[in-house]
Parts: sequence; structure tokens; C-alpha cells
Amino acid sequence: MPTKELSTEDLRDIAERLTAEADALRVELAAAEAQMSALSADCDLDAGDASAKATALESLRTDTERARTLLDRILTTLSRVGAPGFGRCTACGGEIGRDRLLAVPHTDLCIACARTGADAGT
Repeated sequence: MPTKELSTEDLRDIAERLTAEADALRVELAAAEAQMSALSADCDLDAGDASAKATALESLRTDTERARTLLDRILTTLSRVGAPGFGRCTACGGEIGRDRLLAVPHTDLCIACARTGADAGT
């Protein structure tokens, strides 16, 4: 059965959801950066403190990198919503599909390429 095309309402919904997610990620990144600054400024009273601080900083760095990567992906997708080529798989060029785009609006891979681990170069 052919996939139903994205409607204007679908595109608006996708853009709104991506914008909200981007805003939430910006808040998360600001909080993480503030927490990293506070941890870095905190004094180490003993080796246990230093170890706990190092572990917490590494965890924050990992979370921050994940959030930055996702934010970049979302912003890239936002710039493409409604443009020619939006909804096409960047690996195979096939249609991603309305349901997949509504479920995971920042995806750039169709379900077949995602399942095979295709790299879209993004």
C-alpha cells in the first residue's frame, strides 16, 4: 500500500515538535554547563571527592555531547521541513514514510536503511 504523503498539517506538527525538542535540549545543555562549572569550581577534599567529581564530569560531558549532537540534527531537520527532498532517505533516496516521520521527525533514514545500519553520512 502506498504511503500517504505528508500534509501541511503534518509538516506544521513536525516543525512544532522539533522546535519544542530543540528548546528543551537548549535548556538541558545550559543546565549541564552550569553543573559542570559548579563541579569544576568545587574543591576536592580527598581522593574520593576527586574521583566522584571526575566521574560526574565525564557523565555530564557524555550527556552534553549527546544533547548537542541531537540538537544539531534537529536544527538541520528543521531547516529542511517542507523543502524538496524532505522525507527522502539520505542513504538510498527512497521515501522515509509518513508514519516514521511523524514518529521520529528528525530521522534521515528509511526503516529499511535504519534496520541495516546504513550510514547516511550525517
